[in-house]
Amino acid sequence: MYTDRLFSLEDFKGTIPFTALGARTCYSPKGLDYLLNDPRVSSRQERANFLSKLGNLQHFSVFAHSFAYKDLAQIDEETIDSILGEDFKNLPKVKKAEILAQKVASLSFKSSYNLKYPTVVGVSLRHYLEDLLSVDKDRYIQAFEKMAEYDTPVNPVGTEGNTTLIGLITEYDGYAVFFIDNVSRTMTHQLVRHTTLNFSQRSQRYVKEDQNTVVIPPSVASSEVELNPETAKLLIDTMDNLLAEIKQSETKEDILAQIEERLNKLKKLPLEKGFKLKDLFDLSDRLTQFVYETAVYKGKVKREDARFILPHGRKTTIVVSGTLKWIKDFIHKRIDPHAQWEIQQVANQMRTLLQKQGVDV
Repeated sequence: MYTDRLFSLEDFKGTIPFTALGARTCYSPKGLDYLLNDPRVSSRQERANFLSKLGNLQHFSVFAHSFAYKDLAQIDEETIDSILGEDFKNLPKVKKAEILAQKVASLSFKSSYNLKYPTVVGVSLRHYLEDLLSVDKDRYIQAFEKMAEYDTPVNPVGTEGNTTLIGLITEYDGYAVFFIDNVSRTMTHQLVRHTTLNFSQRSQRYVKEDQNTVVIPPSVASSEVELNPETAKLLIDTMDNLLAEIKQSETKEDILAQIEERLNKLKKLPLEKGFKLKDLFDLSDRLTQFVYETAVYKGKVKREDARFILPHGRKTTIVVSGTLKWIKDFIHKRIDPHAQWEIQQVANQMRTLLQKQGVDV
């Protein structure tokens, strides 16, 4: 609320590319190196065109990854008075700026206000664009055209394990953007419960799951339990039967060849020499893939519905951002030894990355 009158697109120019990276993460199975070189992220004109399409669809969530702070004491007093109204007109400008900062923060979802900086408020590009659209559609459209003027590259700050610090603001209460790859959806289901943060996750509606696999927990990978290899044969035979069903459909030959090649690799595994728990996890995941493909290719079911059979353990990618206050809150809660191993690992990686940048966590 009112952010269109207090901020400008210029305030967000250094972090706008993070929104494109978040959006591309939703629609691509590729890793960070690929995404950083994707023209929709790296080229200012193609990035502006891509974000304009999202803006036309009002897909506002990705714009939360761009954030800016402003000291409202630097805003002209006439603008402050026009927002606060006559009741506050005779107050000193600094006091009015403080009241306005609190007002904006109270009305803007996931904004930032700290009494330590009483006249400062932090908001995301999402706030700015939503407010702009509500008052002036022409200026809203022009904002996306102006984005093409900003040639701001994405230069990751550092990487620990499967977590990369994409961007960092340290002024006032700060802001951080992380790219987290090769984690399970089980982990991200826990992560998104931290609702003070912003998320853009790879979509199973728009991204094919054909080459994806399940994350094997360390406790499963290290298990020495021996299982009956006949179980493995049963699972592989079931996949063989499902492939026969898929072949009866009008599926393209190259897709059939890929599915068959995947199955042939499984048939060559020497599971009779030691069929363990991790092998059962892997084959069970492969079986759900065949059920998924049977639904898609023979049943003509949309991927968004076929994905219901896929396990929560499947690998995914997610972009996470938030003020340092709430990033630290997440880290402190999830580095606890009682947290599950995967989210605990990511939280520790995030802490290490921030500490290397001199952030006290």
